Amino acid sequence: MGNSFGCSASGERLVAAARDGDLVEAKMLLEFNPSLAKYSTFGGLNSPLHFAASKGHNEIMALLLEKGADVNSRNYCGQTALMQACRHGHWEVVQTLMLYRCNVMKADYLSGRTTLHFATVSGHVRCIRLVVADFVPSAPYETLHVSVDADVGDGSNTKRKKRTKYVVQVCKQDG
Repeated sequence: MGNSFGCSASGERLVAAARDGDLVEAKMLLEFNPSLAKYSTFGGLNSPLHFAASKGHNEIMALLLEKGADVNSRNYCGQTALMQACRHGHWEVVQTLMLYRCNVMKADYLSGRTTLHFATVSGHVRCIRLVVADFVPSAPYETLHVSVDADVGDGSNTKRKKRTKYVVQVCKQDG
C-alpha cells in the first residue's frame, strides 16, 4: 500500500528505525508525524510494526501501537506482527501484542499457518504458552484441582480427566 501524503521518505526512515532498533529515530519521526504509524508498508513488503516484532524491538513496537498502528495488519504474505514475533521467539513482543488485543486466530495467505503454528514449528515454548493462554479461559487453580478430585471417583470421562490433570500439571510447573 503506500501512502498518499507524500511522506514516503519519512516512512522509509521509520521502517529502517523499526528494523534497526533505533528508538530515538522512531520517536522523533512519530512526534513529527504520528500518522506514520498507521501506514502499512511505504512501498516495501513489511510494515514498521512487522519489522519491530520480527527483530524483537518491543519498545518501538509499543510506540507504534500507541500512535495508532493496526495490531492485526498483514504483510505481503498475510502474516501479522504476532506471527513474526512467534516465528523468532520474541515472547516479550508477543505479550505486548496480546495486551493490544491482537487476533491469534488469523492465518497467513500462503499456507494457512496461524500464530500457534509459527511458535510451534520454531519451538518457542514461551510464545506457545502465551498464545495458548489466549485460547484457554482463565480458571483459578483451586477450581481445576476440585474438578480433578470430583472426576477421579466415577471412572467416566477419562479423556476429560487426563486433560484437566495436564492443565493442573502445567499450572504447577509455571508456579
